[in-house]
Amino acid sequence: MRPASPRVRALQAVMLRLTVDPRFCHRIYHKDDLSIELPDGRYTLTADDIEMVRAVDQRAWTTDRFRRARLTQALIEEYLLTTALVGVPEVDAFFGTEAFAWVLTHRGSMAEGFGDWITERAAPGARPFARLEAAVVRTRRGHRESGPGLVTAPGKEGVQLPEGTLAHWQAGLASLGENALESVAQGARWQAPSQGRGREHLLVDRQDGGGLGVHVLSAGVVGLLELCRTPRRRSEVGRAARRLKVPKKQVAGMIRRMLDEGLLLERLSPSEA
Repeated sequence: MRPASPRVRALQAVMLRLTVDPRFCHRIYHKDDLSIELPDGRYTLTADDIEMVRAVDQRAWTTDRFRRARLTQALIEEYLLTTALVGVPEVDAFFGTEAFAWVLTHRGSMAEGFGDWITERAAPGARPFARLEAAVVRTRRGHRESGPGLVTAPGKEGVQLPEGTLAHWQAGLASLGENALESVAQGARWQAPSQGRGREHLLVDRQDGGGLGVHVLSAGVVGLLELCRTPRRRSEVGRAARRLKVPKKQVAGMIRRMLDEGLLLERLSPSEA
């Protein structure tokens, strides 16, 4: 099957965004110079494209009045404590951003895209919890980009956080009660305690039964897991290990152990296979 043309992919993304983003809808119906960022470059909507979209009554895009609310609820469910820290309106605001548009045009994960966006946007005290919940989201999905090199095994995520983040996160979730989703969706808030000055280096691991485990590992191992979310050359991983203060004589052995323990995978290029 031939891949869809840039025009088709751009229009698909436009129509999806029109259903949840009123400001974008206003732009489409009142501006003529619009372009969409696609993985292989920008596509500028032609006059025919815009005319086709505008042939639809603008009100028709929002006949499902609760679509955006359902999407917001889906994010709240995966980022409970983050939402309790930043507030529901901040979560809802994601659907009016270019970060959400990127998810549509690149067919990415909404939950992962939100995690990256809110981590950059949140106040410093909330960022560690957003990063932890984003790591949980990535662990559950287990997506890895294609390509040769060393890559973190799907279902495993390394994350480095201020000391005490994990314990505070667990306590915070417990404080929200049995109906945490309902409470947070209705506006319940949580105040993050001060974190320690040290760092904790965690592996979030998807287990065979479907649950998640969290393990404390060395700074070097977790740092390499973070680096290898996208495939990396072995030489690049080795240099990163040295920056993480792994002694030079131990770098090769550490990479080998991480491969043996299933933390890393090594993909070969077609010429090497």
